[in-house]
Amino acid sequence: MNSSGLVGVFGGSFDPPHLGHAEVASSFWENFPNAKELLIVPNHTSPWKKNKKTPPDMILDLVQAQFQSFPNTKVWDWEIKRETPSYTDETILELLKVMPGAKLCLLIGEDNYSEFHKWKNWENILNKLDYLLVFRRFSESIPQNQNLQKFKDKIVFLRNRIIEAASIDLREELPKCILENRKPVALSDKVWDIILKNRSYC
Repeated sequence: MNSSGLVGVFGGSFDPPHLGHAEVASSFWENFPNAKELLIVPNHTSPWKKNKKTPPDMILDLVQAQFQSFPNTKVWDWEIKRETPSYTDETILELLKVMPGAKLCLLIGEDNYSEFHKWKNWENILNKLDYLLVFRRFSESIPQNQNLQKFKDKIVFLRNRIIEAASIDLREELPKCILENRKPVALSDKVWDIILKNRSYC
C-alpha cells in the first residue's frame, strides 16, 4: 500500500476529546508514516445525535490541545463552523475542492463501519476515497460488513490499542470530577487543564 501523499480524515464530536481518540491518531501514523497529513474534523451536529451543548470554540481548543503533539496533524474547522448537521459526503466534496486530487482516507470506528451502508450517499463517499480505515473500539476482530463487499479492496482494519473511553460517559462524569478536582483517566493532562480552567461540562 502506497501511503505517500495520503491525507487522513478523522471526524467526530470530540466532546470532549480523549485518549481513545489519541490512540487512533497514533495508529494512523504507525500504519502510514509516509502520509502527508491527518486532519481532525470536529462536527457541529451529528445527524445521529442530539445537538451539542459545548460551544464550538471550546471544542476546538480541546481538540487542538489533544492532537498538537502529533506530527503533520491539523484541526480542520469547516464542519463545526457550519452550524448544521455534518454529512461526510459534503465534507469529502469540500475537501476535494480545497485539496484537488488529494488521496483521501476516512477513519471510522467499528460501530460506524457496521452502519456505513446507512450513511447518506455512502457509495459516493467510498468512490471518492482511496481507503476506508476502520479502527477498533470494542472488538478484538471486526466483523465484515457484507454491504460494503464491492469496496473491500479499499477497506483497511487498523490494529489500534483499545482504550475504554467514550465522550458521552465523560460528559456525565465530568461535573463531579471538576467538583472534586479529580481528572478522569481517559483525559490527557492538557485537555483536563482546559476543562478545569474554564469549568466546562459543569
